Amino acid sequence: MSQGFDGLFEAYLADLQHRRRAPSTREHARQVLPRFFDHLREQGVRDLLRVDEGHIVGFARSLSSLKSKAGASLAPGTQAQHLSVVKAFFRFLERQEGLLYNPAAEVPLPRRRRLPRALSEGAVRRLVSVPDRHTAKGQRDRAILELLYGTGLRMSECVGLDLTDLDLVHGSVLVRSGKGRKDRVVPLAGQATKALGVYLSRSRPGLARWSDDPALFLARTGKRLSAMSVRILVRQSGERVRVKASCHVLRHSYATHLLQGGANIRQIQRLLGHQHLTTTALYTKVDTRGLAAVIRRCHPREKGVKWG
Repeated sequence: MSQGFDGLFEAYLADLQHRRRAPSTREHARQVLPRFFDHLREQGVRDLLRVDEGHIVGFARSLSSLKSKAGASLAPGTQAQHLSVVKAFFRFLERQEGLLYNPAAEVPLPRRRRLPRALSEGAVRRLVSVPDRHTAKGQRDRAILELLYGTGLRMSECVGLDLTDLDLVHGSVLVRSGKGRKDRVVPLAGQATKALGVYLSRSRPGLARWSDDPALFLARTGKRLSAMSVRILVRQSGERVRVKASCHVLRHSYATHLLQGGANIRQIQRLLGHQHLTTTALYTKVDTRGLAAVIRRCHPREKGVKWG
């Protein structure tokens, strides 16, 4: 490893690009690793071969004193994310540069905060009813809220959907390149299918008048709706009905309500797109133990749908 920090940093970014890692993964590396290198330089370390476990632990401790742009301390989850970047970088050095000793391998991640509490079914009903169903914007927003809760999609997956990913005839949505770069098909709850049908027939054509953007959800400009817009929509809709809501809260509520309705954890794992069952077990806070049928039987927004 004769290259300096900068050379190895660029090699790592190139490796992430070559392995088609998500843009967010590369962005996290760009943000975190220069900060880690600065920490090493402050400790008098200029050669990665001289890094030991103590240097990694020292960096982990330094994260607890960092402040976000808003002036708040970094949340345990963010600290864990930063340290995960460093651990992944050293795994790369083991694999590509022949590093014989990985000083980051045994350093534990900071404990994350508990997952958000799931909303009650009543709270969800009130939240998704906030948008005005008589306006184009309201029809779009209602479709977004119903989709997030009716599929458990991540926010990034929601805004990344194209028209061709939606199959209303069979009641499903194709999530392309979800977390882990894997595609999955998720059945739609009946209320989500109904709201999407209204949006596509009455609202989207007007938004797309001067645009050929393939995105499912469009802004007033005719361009793909931004993640920030969806985040604000969910938060403000929650505020209107006096609940603390986010896309992640709706995803967690989706999983929790399916579990309560009788779905088993492996089915929920597939629906959420989790690679490991242990992640789903944590998500649903339970011990480990025909998806369209599961949605029809278990999802509360499937019940009472009237067609025609």
